Amino acid sequence: MKILLFNLGSIEDRIFEWEIEGFQTLFEQDIILWGPIPDKKFSFGGKEIPILNVSEPTSVFSVFRQLPIDWYPDIVTCDTSVLNYVPDIYKCPVKTILFTRDAWSDTIFNKGLVELFDFFNYGTIDRSTYYKFHSNILPLSNFAVSTPGKGMVNSEFEKRDIDVIAIANYDKSFYHERYKIFYKLAVVNNNGFNIKFFKGIKRSEIYTLYQRSKIVIDWAHTLSNRSYEAALNGCLLFSHKDNLLMKEFWIPWEEYIPYEEKNVLELISFYINNPELAKKVINNTKEKIQRIHSSWGEAIWENIKIADKTVVSIQERITRNESTPISILNYRASTPLLYNYDYSTDFPSNWKALYFERIDDTLSASEDINTKIAPLIEAARFAFLLHKQELSKKYLKELHKFLPEYAWTYYLDARISFDQGDNNTALISLQKAIEAASMYPELLKQFVLPVIEKGNACDGRRITSYMWQSVYNHDNEFQVKALLHLSFELSGDVYIKLGDQNKAITAYSEAVHKMPVPDCIYKISPLLIATRNYEKLLKIMEEGIDNSPYDNILILYKADTLIHLKQKRKAYMILNEHKNALKSFIGVRKLKKLRISIILILPLIFLSTPLSSKIIIKLIGILKEKARFS
Repeated sequence: MKILLFNLGSIEDRIFEWEIEGFQTLFEQDIILWGPIPDKKFSFGGKEIPILNVSEPTSVFSVFRQLPIDWYPDIVTCDTSVLNYVPDIYKCPVKTILFTRDAWSDTIFNKGLVELFDFFNYGTIDRSTYYKFHSNILPLSNFAVSTPGKGMVNSEFEKRDIDVIAIANYDKSFYHERYKIFYKLAVVNNNGFNIKFFKGIKRSEIYTLYQRSKIVIDWAHTLSNRSYEAALNGCLLFSHKDNLLMKEFWIPWEEYIPYEEKNVLELISFYINNPELAKKVINNTKEKIQRIHSSWGEAIWENIKIADKTVVSIQERITRNESTPISILNYRASTPLLYNYDYSTDFPSNWKALYFERIDDTLSASEDINTKIAPLIEAARFAFLLHKQELSKKYLKELHKFLPEYAWTYYLDARISFDQGDNNTALISLQKAIEAASMYPELLKQFVLPVIEKGNACDGRRITSYMWQSVYNHDNEFQVKALLHLSFELSGDVYIKLGDQNKAITAYSEAVHKMPVPDCIYKISPLLIATRNYEKLLKIMEEGIDNSPYDNILILYKADTLIHLKQKRKAYMILNEHKNALKSFIGVRKLKKLRISIILILPLIFLSTPLSSKIIIKLIGILKEKARFS
């Protein structure tokens, strides 16, 4: 089979990093790599694989003209970022497959772009929302990030020294819910199980840790890579019961264990103490993994084979897209460029200018007001995130004509005014944002503001809530809460600038009431300490910790508050519990240092109230500074 295989970036990053052996069958085909590939040569198994470098925007026909004279592909594979380079990919004269670059972000805000391809691969919970589009969604599948070496023999379940492991990102933003699960498990671990949570692990190290582990705990709404890794390494997989995709692929209780927060420790204890039952599930999973692909290269090949055998009308795809309004085509070609912001990449180098050029083409070509709204929201948001304030204001002004009651317009206006030092105008805009959100909440639910603002925990949770809408069947109410939280929080920031601490406390309190995100609580806490209002501070801390039980700064603030309220024993208990829970979190230097600091503070709580409080406040300052810097 002749395959034109898209590769985004260097071969080292996109093939070698994903274990080249998995590409063996694929590279045995008659294959040419194409895309923004800096490598000049690449060989596999003694065979040189030709490279077609496409580093600037061009047309699909220009790409085909650069192919060898006697070579014509049977199938063309693409990454979502292909649209950054070849916006008319829908005119491709052979079958096309889209491998979505990242299920978290690249199609979530502009799902229609899948219609530019014949087939696409997608593995996040909202798969069903894609069935209405004119493209073929490939069967649900995934692959292991890290696979054991050939001939590796898994060690016996009973001989493994790590009882429970998770190798995953966790934070107070996008991965907030996962972090809560992990932390609460560490807290309730009164059976002495060896529980370890890792982050920042190299791919090549992952399987070595799984080989030592009995149970892999997962929290996601995807067909997780971890399920493949657990199966390959002889681990028992625990996946949250709300992960509907998992049960589409693996059989609950037979091939993995579905858990929820209230029973996770009980289930862990049961299977560790009943290894024969654990091994029965593990063996079922092992049988299955031997029948399916397990690496990225194999996954690509399996999808290519399916597409090759499936009859589709290429001309129908071309005709359908050619009849699509040019404004919609331009918008579909714009959105993938946002991925560069998420991952700090440059595909291509002029992607920012290219994005706004395509957006402007979208708007100028659109004759329907309704088709202008989504690109205007996206462009205004994105210009703001790139600190292009005047450009953002231009799009916001245009958006206001079509959607005058849309609260995000006023909030972004307020952010720009605040950044420019115009505090009074910012307050006026914030009041309008709050009023619009209260009177027209349905607009916030319908038109979700895209793209996470980096470093904004509330915003990360807002996007997560939107992405999991199809899991929990909610009505996007969180979007309204987030707007109100951010507006009240910014109001507090403005009042601080104006020197009105009482109004700042009121505004921050309202923000916390809407959503107790740690970052806002960090702001109100020093104000309440300065006024010695420890009763109110304790109430806010309890609300914040109930929402974000893992948060180091909130834990320390609560301990200090309890010390001042002469509840030293409670202060000791909360710090001691936190110290013990942190033992499970590996690979984060600040957590190790924090544990040592807490060990030093604990005896001082009873020996010297002023000194223990002073040290806690100093430690909070250090953690805040590190959080701000990172």
